[in-house]
Amino acid sequence: EGTVVLARQAEQALVEINQSIGTIEQMSQQISAAAEQQSAVTEEINRSVLSVRDIADQSASATEQSAASTVELARLGSDLQSMVARFKI
Repeated sequence: EGTVVLARQAEQALVEINQSIGTIEQMSQQISAAAEQQSAVTEEINRSVLSVRDIADQSASATEQSAASTVELARLGSDLQSMVARFKI
């Protein structure tokens, strides 16, 4: 009779171990899926940061061109004033 009780206890322990293993497998799959999602989000963030950097570079370049155009326009305005001054009555 003692052996039967021990056998049932061992069986119950094995059932609980099996359930625990199943739970661990599910958690492992969830962790794996979450890690994949985080990796995808990280890649998207990286692409977005690179895009922002490219736009900032383009903006800086456009600002430099605008500044150069402003200087050229000021020079042309000065030249025009000099030319118009020659035709004063």
